[in-house]
Amino acid sequence: MKRNFIASVERGFEPQIEQIAKDLQDRGCTISQILKLAGIISGCTSGEEKDLQELKIKGIRHIEEDRQVRALGGEGE
Repeated sequence: MKRNFIASVERGFEPQIEQIAKDLQDRGCTISQILKLAGIISGCTSGEEKDLQELKIKGIRHIEEDRQVRALGGEGE
């Protein structure tokens, strides 16, 4: 099952953030955004992984599922 994710880069790895994103792409991920100054990569998994921790490659400090949050009073309310 494909899942959206947010990955934060380890301190000191910010200059390599584009290479880290490419490494994730090589693992089948689709990268949607790279926030260089914040050290954040967001994207979608290939769906082949058992869990997101399989994508915690060198340079990634933390990776978690990106959950969409709706504001109060949004659709359907």
